[in-house]
Amino acid sequence: MPIIEMKKVFLLGHRQERENIFSLLQALGSVEMLDIKSGEAWEEFRALLEPEHVGETVSESESVLSDVRYCLDFFQRYFPARKSFVEQFTGSKLELTEQDYRDFVNQLEKVKPVYEACHKAEENLARIRNEETQGRNLIEELEPWSSMSLSLEEVEQGSSAVIGLYTVGVDRSEALQAGLAEKIPDHYYEEISADNEFVYFFYAGLTEDLAQMQDLFKDNTVTAVKFQDLTGTAAHNIELMHRKIASLQDEREAAMKDIEDLLENRPMLMACHDYMANELQKHEAVANLARTENSFLLEGWVPVPVLQDLEKAVEEKTETAVLAARDPEPGENVPVLLHNSGPVEAYEVVTKLYSTPKRSELDPTPFMAPFFFVFFGICLSDAGYGIALSLLALFISRKLKLGGMGKQLIYLLFLGGISSVVFGIVFGAYFGDLIKLPPLWFDPLDDPMRMLFYCFAIGLIHIYFGMGVQAYRNIKAGRPWSALFDQGFWFIFLNGLILLMLPGYETAAQWMALGGGAGLILTQGRSQSGIVMKFLSGLLSLYNITGYLSDVLSYSRLLALGLASVVIATAINAMGEMVAGSLVGTVIMVFVLLGGHVFNIVISTLSSYVHTSRLQYIEFFSKFFEGGGKSFQPFRIENSYVDVADPENS
Repeated sequence: MPIIEMKKVFLLGHRQERENIFSLLQALGSVEMLDIKSGEAWEEFRALLEPEHVGETVSESESVLSDVRYCLDFFQRYFPARKSFVEQFTGSKLELTEQDYRDFVNQLEKVKPVYEACHKAEENLARIRNEETQGRNLIEELEPWSSMSLSLEEVEQGSSAVIGLYTVGVDRSEALQAGLAEKIPDHYYEEISADNEFVYFFYAGLTEDLAQMQDLFKDNTVTAVKFQDLTGTAAHNIELMHRKIASLQDEREAAMKDIEDLLENRPMLMACHDYMANELQKHEAVANLARTENSFLLEGWVPVPVLQDLEKAVEEKTETAVLAARDPEPGENVPVLLHNSGPVEAYEVVTKLYSTPKRSELDPTPFMAPFFFVFFGICLSDAGYGIALSLLALFISRKLKLGGMGKQLIYLLFLGGISSVVFGIVFGAYFGDLIKLPPLWFDPLDDPMRMLFYCFAIGLIHIYFGMGVQAYRNIKAGRPWSALFDQGFWFIFLNGLILLMLPGYETAAQWMALGGGAGLILTQGRSQSGIVMKFLSGLLSLYNITGYLSDVLSYSRLLALGLASVVIATAINAMGEMVAGSLVGTVIMVFVLLGGHVFNIVISTLSSYVHTSRLQYIEFFSKFFEGGGKSFQPFRIENSYVDVADPENS
């Protein structure tokens, strides 16, 4: 059965064995821990037990884990670990033997010195960045004055003279000079430099003319420029700043070399991160249990198929622990674990991305899987692309250690490639028209209307199948009349309308349409109160025919995507032929074909997955599947950075 049966378990053990028991449960990864204080059983145990408190232990673990994360983020910022495209897509991890993992974890005391070294290096780099920024800003400020021979410390106001450096907008420069000539005849004005916005000038005048000067400067928006604590000319200070920046660059290189020397600790930090993260998870899980002075009690859910193994492990590896199990009680929020075998397992990822089924529902994966396989193949519909996709998926599955949804997705793409090979042979597409072989059936490019008809037919079967699943659910739940009223009458009504479009079936089609429609009018408002409301609700339910029409039309995307992948592939081939004819042209053609077809495979595969999923979610699941269940989340070892090889499989 795709949805695994669950048992609620209670484990009672001695406090001295708590660490061992939690390590065992985490290693087995088959128990979803529950907070015993939030369950109904707590009322029964409350007088005997008290909650566990783990604040100090958690704080210590969080502190160490925070230091490790800081170091890893620091290394990634300055020396990022390079990954191939495939590794980035699949999230590959560092592979370690069990002995290497233990050796790294035993070096946990090295985390603090490495953290301090990283923190010191970052502070040093921050200082270097700040000083470089200040130096470049100062150079930028001094640059307009670089041609001035006067030392900066000599530019200061005296008791009898006003001396300073100023800027004025280009559009106000002439007006300023005219005003100075008119109102302050005894002054000295020298333009040092100018750019598109400002004129940079030196001014000297008498103190007795200061008020008039200030008024003129204010009217013309003149800004004073001052360089504090600088001696020598502007050019001299610019040269000094360039030397300092060069020196800072040397300091940066030395600092980066120190960081590079620390990189040898990255594998150790990755192993320690996963170890401490799992230790922290274990400490946090302790907060879910209750205890007495000498014992503790924990509560959780366990899949029935692994319950016996759990009981055996607890019995063999503990001395005091006692495990008890019972069936779920009505009203309990039981987690859901899906288990499909064979090719169907690959399509669990599609269901999980939509929602987890409730325990009262059927797992839609087995019903959806064959349709997803067919639809994906129709959308990609190229034998060459299918072979490439399946080989790539096979390579990734062999090259990388994947699990969970990642493994399922790669398996789904492998099956999608096989489906594409099948439909590519049926429709005669091999990298577009690169390999010219006749179709086994027909070419959709030559007869698109025929293909559109078949897409609508497949879509109608898909929709009817979803209605059939819901009818089965109603019958199984003891609601046979609901199956007849809500699915049966719609089936009769829709088929009657379809047969009306076919010659020779007019009489039967009319009776089916009338009978199905009348049944819907009489039954779809049965939940309403009053005859009038029942009738009106039933009558208005016929409007849902537009929804079914829209659903069927949605399957035209199968034709559109199938044609798009082949047409783009054919266009790429045509572009390659255009440049062929010489040695250089042949080389260019190879690059055009490789690059173009790789791009088309990626885009077409993504489109095939997305739109095939949409047909399942919108047109199929809406007929019988609600979702909203709670996924089974076991207490287990979870690694972010490393994969520890199983010695039995190495």
